[in-house]
Amino acid sequence: MYARSPDALVTDLGDELVILNAQSGEMYNLNASGRAAWQALPTSLDGVAAALVALGAAPEAAQADARAWLTQLEAEGLVQSQ
Repeated sequence: MYARSPDALVTDLGDELVILNAQSGEMYNLNASGRAAWQALPTSLDGVAAALVALGAAPEAAQADARAWLTQLEAEGLVQSQ
């Protein structure tokens, strides 16, 4: 299970998200796919992949993309695994 970090401050711009990591001061922009994945949280890897499939991604690619996305956001301190 993955959840948003309490250090992630989010501004929703409709078709993208801007996230500020309150600990590091780093800002991140998420495109429509990233926004959909973020909004699926808290969820499992499969839940994030399902959000990507709902936007039109191929299921095989969505699983790999979701794994890479979660790994990257966890490394940046924006997502926590539970």
